[in-house]
Amino acid sequence: MEKWQNKIAVITGASSGIGAAVAKDLAKIGLTVIGLARRSEKVEKLSSKLGNDCSGKIIAFKCDVSSLDSIKAAFKWIQENFSCIHILVNNAGNGLMGSILDASDQMTSAIQKTIDVNFSGLVHCTREAVPLMNDFGLIINVGSIFGHEVPCPNQSNLYPATKFAVKAMSEIFRQELIVIGNEKIRVTNLSPGCVQTEIFKQAGIVDTETFFKLFPFLKPEDVSAAILYILSTPYDVNITELTIRPVGEYLGNKNIEKISNLRDFN
Repeated sequence: MEKWQNKIAVITGASSGIGAAVAKDLAKIGLTVIGLARRSEKVEKLSSKLGNDCSGKIIAFKCDVSSLDSIKAAFKWIQENFSCIHILVNNAGNGLMGSILDASDQMTSAIQKTIDVNFSGLVHCTREAVPLMNDFGLIINVGSIFGHEVPCPNQSNLYPATKFAVKAMSEIFRQELIVIGNEKIRVTNLSPGCVQTEIFKQAGIVDTETFFKLFPFLKPEDVSAAILYILSTPYDVNITELTIRPVGEYLGNKNIEKISNLRDFN
């Protein structure tokens, strides 16, 4: 991993879960990591816990990827302070459960927020990042197994639709970069199975302790290990799609129906 030492990585949603795990691992191999998050104080705390043997560092910057103005401000600051970046990990995500046919104002707001975070934010972060990559870089979009299959019965509202869109967008970016002569900027769509993170509580799972015992889950560190694997490949190799799942994961009817009993429907 020496080739990545002293390089600059930007990670969205870096305050917890997958983003925090990736930030720590990239700092350990010598990168300067800019952790974008609404809860930037959590990223600062993460940075303060890095050991003395860590050759890289984590820098926090407050950013809400559901806001285009916030995204533009973050990348303007990055350009002014670092001039370039080499890795972008689009990780920020928003979970949502319940019926998409629920026409309440609360659900309408939640649906828009999920689109803004999971899809629009990823698109705009990538558009801002590419000009700073100077014809060389790696973009990793953290998608989901739900971007390949919709669980039946679906209890995830339009979450799977946003992840299908991320998968398509990854290929669109890859092709457009080739067309404009920036094929040295590689794009990977990483699709994890279910990962034990805060997203489930945020989506409405009240008893996450029980929930995490119902099914096999990946840990955030497992996803980070997959990202390190992507980084380990030669510059002339582009892993366009990588899917990882916990052993024994099965998104069948009986398993999905168990979720209903642990949800807050209010």
